Amino acid sequence: MIRYSLLLLLSITIPVVAIGQSGGTVKGTIYSNGNPVAGANVIITQLQKGSPSDNDGTFRLSNITPGNYTLLVSAVGYKRYSREITIREGKRINIDIQLKAKTEQLEEVVVTGTMRETYVKESPVKVAVITPQRLQRSKTSSNIMDLISNVNGLSTQLNCGVCGTNAIRINGVEGPNTAVLIDGMPIMGALASVYGLNGISPSVIDQVEVIKGPQSTLYGTQALGGVVNIITKNPDLTPTFSADAYAKSTKEGNINIAASPKVGRFKGFISGNALRMENFFDNNGDNFNDVAKRSRISLFGKGTLEGKNGEQRLNFATKYYNENRTGGVKTFADGMRGSSQIYGESIYTERAELLTDYRPAGLSQQLQISGALTYHNQDSFYGSEHYDAQQNIAFGQATWTQSFSDAFTLLTGVTARYQTYNDNTPATSNGTNKRFIAGGFTQGELSINNIILLAGLRVDHHTQHGIVTAPRLSAKYSPDNYTTIRASAGTGFRIVNVFTEDHAALTGSRQVVFAENLAPEESKSITASVEQIFPLGSNPLTVNIDGFYTRFSNKIIPDYNQNPNLIVYENLNGYSVTQGGSVSLDHNLTVLPFNYNISFTLMDVFTQENGQRQSLTYAPDFTGSWGITYQLPDLNITLGYSGTITGPKRMPDNYVQQFGRDRSSPTYTTHDFKITKEFTNVNSANGVGIEAYISGENILNYTQGSPLVDASNPFGSQFDTIYTWGPVIGRTFSLGARLNIR
Repeated sequence: MIRYSLLLLLSITIPVVAIGQSGGTVKGTIYSNGNPVAGANVIITQLQKGSPSDNDGTFRLSNITPGNYTLLVSAVGYKRYSREITIREGKRINIDIQLKAKTEQLEEVVVTGTMRETYVKESPVKVAVITPQRLQRSKTSSNIMDLISNVNGLSTQLNCGVCGTNAIRINGVEGPNTAVLIDGMPIMGALASVYGLNGISPSVIDQVEVIKGPQSTLYGTQALGGVVNIITKNPDLTPTFSADAYAKSTKEGNINIAASPKVGRFKGFISGNALRMENFFDNNGDNFNDVAKRSRISLFGKGTLEGKNGEQRLNFATKYYNENRTGGVKTFADGMRGSSQIYGESIYTERAELLTDYRPAGLSQQLQISGALTYHNQDSFYGSEHYDAQQNIAFGQATWTQSFSDAFTLLTGVTARYQTYNDNTPATSNGTNKRFIAGGFTQGELSINNIILLAGLRVDHHTQHGIVTAPRLSAKYSPDNYTTIRASAGTGFRIVNVFTEDHAALTGSRQVVFAENLAPEESKSITASVEQIFPLGSNPLTVNIDGFYTRFSNKIIPDYNQNPNLIVYENLNGYSVTQGGSVSLDHNLTVLPFNYNISFTLMDVFTQENGQRQSLTYAPDFTGSWGITYQLPDLNITLGYSGTITGPKRMPDNYVQQFGRDRSSPTYTTHDFKITKEFTNVNSANGVGIEAYISGENILNYTQGSPLVDASNPFGSQFDTIYTWGPVIGRTFSLGARLNIR
């Protein structure tokens, strides 16, 4: 499979025959207060053709078809600049541009909230944008799951203390309720929700867009809790060659190599990532490895074919992920898979993806056709329990955007999703599970003075459940340039796949029992937010206050208490609620090379059944995060620091009653730092950038102790691996280096 995947990656980077280009040129220099601005993004909006400015602030765009265009310039810490330009055949335009320090934050371009490009501030749906630089400000990792916990309202829940599976929670809602997209494609559900996310390297990410709350209208009825959309890099804006390697004190080693071939109208980006961590260590004394051993390879390729005017016509990407993961006692090895004498968990995961996006000539701003194919295979042993599963997904989508006036835009689309799933559990005892979901959606956006209204409806037909509707209504009000008020409401619908989503159904020795035919989970949600910008001269401070409420019906929650030897699954005879609020501050000091962010989220997550209210297990009462970046320009050094705080979580009752474990976890904090030294800048004359970095994670060395229950008897009926509420790995140091060639 690896051989065929390599051939596939190579094939997509072979450019089609380049078509000769001619036209005009625009050249210029970007300044601010007399100083050149490096790394500013210069784009011709109609063509989506652009280039970053060099270290001396200069830029050049060539081979532009004659015509009238809008030139847009953006840079972090500065206001956007735009002007109309006219390109003539064989002529060159020289432009000097002065940027002003930005007194408004959130001017990034996003697509997730409305399925079309808009600026964060102008979106009627609140979208949080996280850059790879921010994700890796204080941590070193090749896995996005290790970095996401520093985002306001997001946390990672460790679902297995032996094999290390985890999931993303948004505002305390369980991981499977979060729709994870790759370039807008919903291909990460069910089986891939357990291990597929661990194969996404920050090296291929352009930005991560996060929406908290209902998003089922655009992205399917499974987006009950929110959406995390991972936008991969634009090949036109990546270095010609880059390499990044690091080593950790846990004896983990990682290397990433990427290249960007560009020939004629073809722009390509290929990346290969390899990780190895085969070290056993047991600092908590439970005789099990504190972190699973892993050997992983991840390959990614993306290509863009431009039209004759430089506009994007065809995008396609492919990804391959292969990992061997092993956890257990020290004497366990892969050759003992399935042993009933020496306990270990061994997971072989193989996943392949193909994504494509096409915009026909002449309709590139209106019609978009997208598709995706995925293959996912998992062959696992949890002790002597064998779990072998395969999942295939084919997804297609076509959208049409029509602007009837400056005030009203309509987006409509159709989707089709075909999924097959088969495993060796009772879930597919009658054969392969096949699901076909066809749907359509429409959404209208109306602007009236300072108000934007967004209303949409999605209708899906599920093979097993018939017609399902998902309406959405959003509104934004901006009385001035510094205040924005938003509110959204919507519904969700989700078919639960127990054996792929709940690790407890597989690990340990308990027998799984379904007390009834499980009905799909449903939800109704509402969110509201207020954003206020305080200019403070040229040092803007952005304050956000958010509120959220989601009510679930037919909630499926495992019951560990009816019988110590069983896990009983049934629909909740009542309802479940997730409610709370958050506040965040983001301050960018332009007079100093310094910025910081602080966020705090208070949550109340509970179930109500038979007149009894009870906190949901593993949902924290509150979370908080903060981060600081400080630059020493004269030394070319960047200092990064971040921390998190996590409040108490209710733990399953049976652990308390039978093993004397704490009913609630304690409040704890984590702290990470990173120092990055730049030796040469990629925008310098030789076009070579070299950096070195060192990081320390969990520097206070705080761990929860063993996450295992009855670890001395792993084949017994009481053994469990999910008493997890905090860090299981102590203080870790990393050392790495990065090379970029323009």
